[in-house]
Amino acid sequence: MEKSELTVRKLFCTPLLLCHLEGAEEINQALLQHFLSKPEQEPGRRHSNLGGWQSEDNLHTLALPAAQRLCRMVTDVVDAATAVHVPGGLIEASLAWRLNAWVNINSSGASNAVHGHAGAFWSAIYYVDDGGAGPENGGELFFYDPRGLLPAMHDPLLRFRIEGCVTAGYTEKITPEAGMLLVFPSWLLHSVDPFFGERPRVSVAFNFGTPTG
Repeated sequence: MEKSELTVRKLFCTPLLLCHLEGAEEINQALLQHFLSKPEQEPGRRHSNLGGWQSEDNLHTLALPAAQRLCRMVTDVVDAATAVHVPGGLIEASLAWRLNAWVNINSSGASNAVHGHAGAFWSAIYYVDDGGAGPENGGELFFYDPRGLLPAMHDPLLRFRIEGCVTAGYTEKITPEAGMLLVFPSWLLHSVDPFFGERPRVSVAFNFGTPTG
């Protein structure tokens, strides 16, 4: 059978940016020193977190050099991944983001329910201390296929034989590591399994929205 030339266009991809930040150890040590005692001093917030402790979303405003440095580094990653559509194509974005950032401290048994981050364009998670997270301790981060059940509507065993068009399941699992940064579209649903490490797992979450008015 003759084969015609085939062009594959992978439509509507969902970007997930992953990197390990330089200077993470110094940043992490300073953040842990500042925040680990906070659950004993402040009640914290309740949003998607089931157990654990969450700070106010004002990390970016604190006079804490490590926090300011981290916010600048994460903003640089977000800027590099953002473009603006204009007549003729895409150009590099130059935006004054509306930034919110907060600290999560998950003690043993804590988790996060499935949620997205409404009102933002990019969201990010930075791991200050993974708490010894691993297969034996749980606490994995799950991203949910935005197509829902669509990949399995016909036959859950079928797969595309096209690189980059993976339909192996409904979630993508990420095992946290200290110093790891994840950046993703804010509409992408995600959750965290219950964590059972010996020490608290500490992370920083970010929302990047464009200014209004």
